[in-house]
Amino acid sequence: MKKLRGLFCLLLFALILVPNAAFADGFAIYEWSAGGVAMGEAYMFAEDDPSLLAYNPAGITRLQGSWIGGGISYINPRGRVDFNGVWSGGQTWSNTEAPGFVPNLFYVKQQNDKLWWGIGVLSRFGNSTEYEPTWPGRYNSYLAKITGVTIQPTVAYKVTDKLSLAAGLDINYIKLDLKKKIPQARLLGVAGPDVDFELSGDNIALGWLLGLNYDITDSTSFAAVYRSKITQKMDADANLSIPALNTGAHGEVTLPDSFTFGLGHRFNENTRAEIGATYTKWSTYDKLEMVFDKNLPTSTDIKDWKDVWRYQFGIEHKLNDTWSIMGGYAYDNSPMPDERMDFMVPTGDRQTVSIGFKKRSGNSELAFAWGYMWIQDRVVPGAKYTPNNSVYANDYANVRDNTAHILSLSYTVHLK
Repeated sequence: MKKLRGLFCLLLFALILVPNAAFADGFAIYEWSAGGVAMGEAYMFAEDDPSLLAYNPAGITRLQGSWIGGGISYINPRGRVDFNGVWSGGQTWSNTEAPGFVPNLFYVKQQNDKLWWGIGVLSRFGNSTEYEPTWPGRYNSYLAKITGVTIQPTVAYKVTDKLSLAAGLDINYIKLDLKKKIPQARLLGVAGPDVDFELSGDNIALGWLLGLNYDITDSTSFAAVYRSKITQKMDADANLSIPALNTGAHGEVTLPDSFTFGLGHRFNENTRAEIGATYTKWSTYDKLEMVFDKNLPTSTDIKDWKDVWRYQFGIEHKLNDTWSIMGGYAYDNSPMPDERMDFMVPTGDRQTVSIGFKKRSGNSELAFAWGYMWIQDRVVPGAKYTPNNSVYANDYANVRDNTAHILSLSYTVHLK
């Protein structure tokens, strides 16, 4: 038990430090357990897994007694950018190695025959994109990191044998770190080397969630989850390589609300499958605006993202009392319109295939998964990255060959 407590203390410490990778629609994150990764995140009807708090909070009424579980996902993206036209035409750049680590931690307790409660620590939003500081896209960004942590206290109530409802809070922490270059001529009106610009800040805001789980038959179930939008009002520091220009900054971003639906079916005692869909209202992300205390004019980056769907499918088969095998597929639509495409979140439509295994032993279970993601090529308009944000003849950049490997490990214990 001491080793177990030590393991989960380490995971909790890691959660505060490193959940900064995003590889779903926009900069959302769904890698909340190895079982979920293995099944394409179609994991709303998982058995004996407290990560249901994240996928289907009303589903925790399926868990008998007390459960604790945690894990980590490693995501390593790679991609290339081809520049065309007068500005840096003919150059090809690859992104710098910037893997992300997405830990998670869950605890669920059955209070009585009707009431369950739990708390989860997970990451719902994040991003990690990095290039060399000298690359041609440096005037848009050469480092963009969003680190997000959600603490989710939840209660679930079993209304009838078939219907369960849940409600919870989303205590949402966001940290932003953005680095880019600014031409000195544009900033000071005189020729000179590029000026380094770094914007960093963090904030905590509050959201909420509702969940429903309904057993249509003994073998078929339906679930729905709504997560509210969250308005992050951030005070940040703007630091430049010309210290006299350093200043405070203030901005506001509304993180989107979402609806997730799932349908699960058990074919027999060994095989089950799920299909699901998530609708994310990314239209809340209409602009990224920062107001500076002094020296710098207000910075407004129009986003105009659109609402999109994500689709997922997963299957699990018990090979025997010890081993299970899982597989999954997910398709994410990109919320970013072509005319607003940039390097901060170089997102195209994404597809992921995955496979995983579970190993049961006594009152514990170990799960591990591998996923492979490939992302549709996109074009960045030249006005998004040229020195004066103006269009040179035929300037554009091809973002291509974007892929990511996802490795995930989880460990769950039934305490009693």
